[in-house]
Amino acid sequence: MSGLANWQQWLWALQVCVQIGLCYLIIRRNAYKHLFFFIIYLVSDLARSAMIFGSYRLRGFSSWTSYIVVWSTQAVVVVARGMAVAETCKNCLREYKGIWALGWRILAGVGAVVVSYAAVVTLVAKNKSFLLAVARTVLAADRGLELALIAVLLSLLIFARYYRVPLGSPHKALAVGFCFFSCVFVLNNTILSAFLGRYATVWSGIQMSAYLVVLVAWLRVFYKLVPARSPVPVLIPQTLYQELAPRFNYRLRLLNDRLMGMLKS
Repeated sequence: MSGLANWQQWLWALQVCVQIGLCYLIIRRNAYKHLFFFIIYLVSDLARSAMIFGSYRLRGFSSWTSYIVVWSTQAVVVVARGMAVAETCKNCLREYKGIWALGWRILAGVGAVVVSYAAVVTLVAKNKSFLLAVARTVLAADRGLELALIAVLLSLLIFARYYRVPLGSPHKALAVGFCFFSCVFVLNNTILSAFLGRYATVWSGIQMSAYLVVLVAWLRVFYKLVPARSPVPVLIPQTLYQELAPRFNYRLRLLNDRLMGMLKS
């Protein structure tokens, strides 16, 4: 672990602790039923941390073994993060089958574009070794995925706000958190790397700090899901609700019906 500064090791340890606490809260609150791929993402990231830690301890920070472990496990985490974001979008739009039917096709197209982009980068780049080619492929796929996730999640949040789609606090927090981390990742690895190539430690600190902030925010949201006894709310009369409800949902239902018709035709 001599290749990591003390503050990096502390940030890493804090990330692991918060991830374990987040997994515990999700399972304790029975939220895992709708967050299966998010749990897979957290577990895969924890497993990656454990494998990298073991590789650094046994083989050293700069060994080829550590290099292989870092990039091969990163590929798994990239795929898991993409699936977790797709699951978040589905949970937000599951009440509107027509909209989600269009949404998953867009996500599938985005996945195909990301894979193609990574393949092109690998073929065009002149790599001196197979391991370098793997690293470039994973990095290209990760960068392409983060850009795609920014577009998808921003579209989801804007759509939900415009059509007043009610988003549960966990799903909204996941969408905002993934979007924020993707923005930091793209900025950190594209713009800063082009001008500050000698400051890899700074990049690492920014990325680790951003991820820790997101994890703490998610932990806070799931912690607040503790069932609380509250007084029975006062409901409006059923006749008044039946009169107002169609007006509230008119625009959203109209869009949903149009998309269903377009997909069936």
